[in-house]
Amino acid sequence: MATPSFHPTTVNPGGLTALIRNLGRDCAPNQFLREFPMNGIEACIRASKEGNRIEVDYNEVIYEKHGLYKISFTDNGDGMTADQMISLLNSLSASGTKNQYENYGVGAKISALTRNHQGIQYESWRNGVGHMVVIQFNEEEGAYGLQGFPTNSGEIEFAPRIKNSNKPKIIKDHGTRVTLWGMHKNQDTMAPPEGVSGIRESWILLYLNSRFFRIPKGIELYARIGYYRDPADTKHNHLLRVVGQKAALDAQAEHKGEMKISNAKIYWWIMPKGADGHGRTMLRGHTALVNQDEVFEISDARSNKLAYFGVIYGRERVVIYVEPENAVQNTARTGLVKPDGSPLQWDSWQDEFRENMPPVLRKFLDSLIEENSKDSHSDSIRERLKGIKELFRLSRYRRSDKGGLFADPNSESLLLTGHERSEDGPRPDHPRPKPGLRPGPIVTALLTELVDQEEGVRVVPASPDPFPRVEWSHETESMVDRAAEYLPKDNLIIANKDFQGFRDLVAYFSRNHQDTPEILRVIEDVVREAFEQVLIECVAGALSLKNRPHWNPSDFANATSKEALTTVVMQRYWIVNHVKRVLGSKIKGFSELLNQQGVAA
Repeated sequence: MATPSFHPTTVNPGGLTALIRNLGRDCAPNQFLREFPMNGIEACIRASKEGNRIEVDYNEVIYEKHGLYKISFTDNGDGMTADQMISLLNSLSASGTKNQYENYGVGAKISALTRNHQGIQYESWRNGVGHMVVIQFNEEEGAYGLQGFPTNSGEIEFAPRIKNSNKPKIIKDHGTRVTLWGMHKNQDTMAPPEGVSGIRESWILLYLNSRFFRIPKGIELYARIGYYRDPADTKHNHLLRVVGQKAALDAQAEHKGEMKISNAKIYWWIMPKGADGHGRTMLRGHTALVNQDEVFEISDARSNKLAYFGVIYGRERVVIYVEPENAVQNTARTGLVKPDGSPLQWDSWQDEFRENMPPVLRKFLDSLIEENSKDSHSDSIRERLKGIKELFRLSRYRRSDKGGLFADPNSESLLLTGHERSEDGPRPDHPRPKPGLRPGPIVTALLTELVDQEEGVRVVPASPDPFPRVEWSHETESMVDRAAEYLPKDNLIIANKDFQGFRDLVAYFSRNHQDTPEILRVIEDVVREAFEQVLIECVAGALSLKNRPHWNPSDFANATSKEALTTVVMQRYWIVNHVKRVLGSKIKGFSELLNQQGVAA
């Protein structure tokens, strides 16, 4: 019987293949870029020696022989014997030694196998002797496993010995190099995978610097930039050291600090303007989590949580990281959860940080608030709207000793469950509904405390201020082509000074006054006030509907989203005529001039 040249991964090959595919699907397409360097870090820690080094580069041997760019991960850690390679690499459940980064060996296989059917090539040296193992997908077997290599005697070896002439320069007696072949022989695996953002030049370096918070002491990690350029062009094609996100932020920050809060540590930085001038996009303002010296859940422009930490202005310059005490990595190593699998408590971190904000950061933010508040007309608009406050229907109630309305304590909707009540009790034809009979949205904490389960709660409509403030700021990455953003916790609207719809209206009314700066200032001020009026009324209307029976939280969030606020200010007929009318009263002869220009009356 012929010796098989393929050794499937242990356990049920068919079922395990499906499991690998499903688990691999949960991994981000660049997840492998974290897993293999982490394996190298563990190997270097186990080696316990000086001069530990890891390189993420292309495999020079493959490039010289075949002209192909195949990404490789090389470390000069403790290395593996042939038996260890066969045992550890061909078993999905094996991950080497149990350590701080538990199951990282499994993570590397899972994240890379489904994206490298052509093969994952392991070369490892222990005591100066090197062996090679290749794991790949075998279509005939329908399974992942070790690829065999025929010997001169006609047998098959799964971990053949390899030449020391092919050994990477950083490896002396011990170390490992892992090379990814991709889905086909000619695939350039140094290029960004599909679905991964970043430029071809430096995406590997940027990812590693943003993924690792700190590089362990005594270990150096390097990544290749400009790999596709002429190797002789060492200015643009060379290895750069990965320093980790904290070191990068520390080096550029104007101010930085750390503070302890309940169950977490918070790191904060104030970055200078233009800190991302060299393509280092992660050095703009953002939030993230830290666990075991890794960075998780880095916010992008649309998911930035800084406003909830009290950073309303300057979000492009402030960075906040939270390192929870009680958190674990999820199975895919893409995020953090509590040990029981429940979400982390962002709200409590944000509230505690706002209440105890470092003085330097508070002073920085106050200066920006003062600067931007000068442009706001919120006070005059809010005062104007108070005259028609009753038109903004509100569904909130407070207790009253003499009120003529009776509210079900399980509802904030009087129309659903309330009814009239005389001094002698409920009217016979309108029996008081039992609590919970037809509940509306959850009652406020205050009303809950006042509930008398036997008699109910006598109420009159409350009068909270429904009108948010508007303040203006320059466009940030998250506000491109967006007119405004509503921050519910602060009941504040941040309007975008650079929104093109706003600038176009200013230009429309200014085209014949370019030589009169005083008039240009008045025009911009009036247009700004019109925008504020529309934005305030839009949010106030949404707030009045927020707790209606058929409005859930997602409906309210959609109604006050950046896109909704942008759409509402794109109305033109009312704004144009309102601006014309106001300008006519402020600037002598302006109405006649606008009529000559053909502006709608």
